[in-house]
Amino acid sequence: MIDRANRSLAAQLIRQFRDGEINSDDLESDWPRSKDNALRAIESMVWAFYDDYYPRRITGRNAATPEEYEALTRYEAFLDSDLPYEWPKSNFYRIGGLGPLKWITLGLLWPLDWWIRQRNARFEGELRAAGDFDVWPFIRREDFEKVRA
Repeated sequence: MIDRANRSLAAQLIRQFRDGEINSDDLESDWPRSKDNALRAIESMVWAFYDDYYPRRITGRNAATPEEYEALTRYEAFLDSDLPYEWPKSNFYRIGGLGPLKWITLGLLWPLDWWIRQRNARFEGELRAAGDFDVWPFIRREDFEKVRA
């Protein structure tokens, strides 16, 4: 199901966030609620651009890296298209690992960190088997190139 009105709103919010016009809290609070899997999936991917301690505005020292800028632009382009969301997963909330916490606990959390990393690797492997994950949320590079042109 493609929710055109809410996709357009979400694309506008991503543009504003990417360009530093709104911060991550504004993006999160204004994000449209919908049954469109693309909106749910992109919302969970955009979460990775937030900061845990304060609202992130993508300007100055918090400016987007070239990879972040490209990803946000790709998300926006997908939402502006009328392509269906074809990926098998639409929930991308996950943690990357425990980092220094495993050392602080004298290695007691090492098995949990290993399990998290293995789970994330399997998750990414499933996605890479389903399509071209480098152009996500597009499933095929040809679709991405067509929309980008």
